[in-house]
Amino acid sequence: MNKLFRFNFTKETAVAFYAGAGMIFLSLIMLLFGGDSFFDKAMSFVLRDLLMIFGLGVVFVSLYVGKKEEGMKAIGFTGRKTVLSLVLDFVFAAGLLAMFLKDERPTGILEIKNLYAATYILVAGIFEMTFIYGYLRASFEKAFGIIPAILLTSAFYSFHHAGFQPEFLHLFLVGLMYCSVYYITQNLLIIFPFFWGVGALWDVIVSSEAGNEIKNLESFIIALVILALSAIWIFIIRRRKRNAV
Repeated sequence: MNKLFRFNFTKETAVAFYAGAGMIFLSLIMLLFGGDSFFDKAMSFVLRDLLMIFGLGVVFVSLYVGKKEEGMKAIGFTGRKTVLSLVLDFVFAAGLLAMFLKDERPTGILEIKNLYAATYILVAGIFEMTFIYGYLRASFEKAFGIIPAILLTSAFYSFHHAGFQPEFLHLFLVGLMYCSVYYITQNLLIIFPFFWGVGALWDVIVSSEAGNEIKNLESFIIALVILALSAIWIFIIRRRKRNAV
């Protein structure tokens, strides 16, 4: 029972709530810049790509992980049941895709504009895995137990889409699904990249109008920029860590 429910609210828990609120705040501000002007697009890049995806998903999480002896294990990327997690990841992805294809068979799915969007979505997925399903979930689990962690993480996951894909109930249920599956092996590789990837790509590219905003070369370039910044940041962090030894 202690694993399912507990109450151990600490300073670290408060930081997690503040960080999650900051994520939602950045998303809400994006509502002010939904136009097609250069300024609107620049602000969207700063808010979502630089501050949210790179800032929170890479910089913030890497600093958090760097303070933990267990490293990436602290957020759910562990060596525990890796093979089983990847096998189940693929199986769940195949089942989800089969369910989608049963209801709808989209055409032109391999068009270049969809590949641009897919690249951007997968890069954004790194943020969701490290910050939401990793850092926030782990922080909430330590403070409140598994059940509250699943509910809180799903809520934050849903509301973080407020500025660009406000489908709150649907996304809350999606969050419940991924969080619950994670606890089968307690390794994030059970949901990323395949299971999460199929759901996210289908949801955004096929089912949601929000996907139209990223079906362009611009989004592809932004994704590459974020990947490059992330690689540079990780290189700097590792180099500093080696020099400090």
